[in-house]
Amino acid sequence: MKTKIALKISICIFVIIAIASLVLVLNKGHIGSYALVYSEPVEEEEEQILPQLKLELSDEYLSSKNKKETATMTVTIDNEIVTEGVTFSSSDEEIVKINDDNELVAVSDGKATITANYDGMDATADIRVITPIKSMTFTSTNSTIRVGKDLQMKLKVSPSDAYIDTLTYTSSDEEIATVDASGIVTGVAPGKVTITVYDSYTDTEKSVKLTIKK
Repeated sequence: MKTKIALKISICIFVIIAIASLVLVLNKGHIGSYALVYSEPVEEEEEQILPQLKLELSDEYLSSKNKKETATMTVTIDNEIVTEGVTFSSSDEEIVKINDDNELVAVSDGKATITANYDGMDATADIRVITPIKSMTFTSTNSTIRVGKDLQMKLKVSPSDAYIDTLTYTSSDEEIATVDASGIVTGVAPGKVTITVYDSYTDTEKSVKLTIKK
């Protein structure tokens, strides 16, 4: 009889311990606001900040028609200019070459990647050699647009093979008409507006006036 009672007591104690262990696991070692299991906080490792090497070019474009034109290069590491121990290379010397003064010289139209190497680190920058625009004019086009309608501006550039990605269009009043990067004007409200195309390489522009009607 005593053996059976002892067995029942052992089973009850085992069940109580098992339930208590489960509660601790589910509550991550806590019962209420009390922590029964303590663990040392894990210290976060400090993130190692590597030095940043950067290459900046004085110009985004070079002219293939002006062999005397050059672009300069500036190398910095953590914003400090580096002049000694830097080597430069061009991804295509048939487009851009580097002279003895570490200047970029245009050879022919195209795009090249310039790489600066310093103390085992590399930094790159792209430069494009272009045929620049000599002149540009708006050819015959409608001078009026209806509200909600579009008009494609017709621009003629010389020479015909000139690089035109240097062009940007702007509207003098976007509440009257807007213009996108392709020169498509959209009438917004009645009024008069001036559409201007600007060439960032030659720093020249041309404008045309339009009337927006209902």
